[in-house]
Amino acid sequence: MKYKVEIYEDEDLGDLMIDVPKEIGFVVDLVLSDIQEDGSGTWLDAVDKVLSKQSTYEEVSGNACVMEVKEDVTKVVFKFAEEGELYYSLIETEELKKIFMHWDEAIEKKYGGSN
Repeated sequence: MKYKVEIYEDEDLGDLMIDVPKEIGFVVDLVLSDIQEDGSGTWLDAVDKVLSKQSTYEEVSGNACVMEVKEDVTKVVFKFAEEGELYYSLIETEELKKIFMHWDEAIEKKYGGSN
């Protein structure tokens, strides 16, 4: 994996958390607000569709973010950025897929097949 990604369990709440480098910071909002502990399902499907060339562009919108998937780079747009603030992160689509898979593995490890 190109980026240092840390997935851990919050000591107080017991929820899974994720830390990523600042340059892809909105991936945290995407994972924690939209994907959560249900798994990356629809989000990963959109990435796979583009990477497998079944589609040239996919877009998935959640509560906090919109993910605009292209073959090389995916744009994660944060819906609630203040005017004048950075409102998106760019990440290589293959790297985002790896983060989603890493997240799903952490969910599987924590909950087993029940979630």
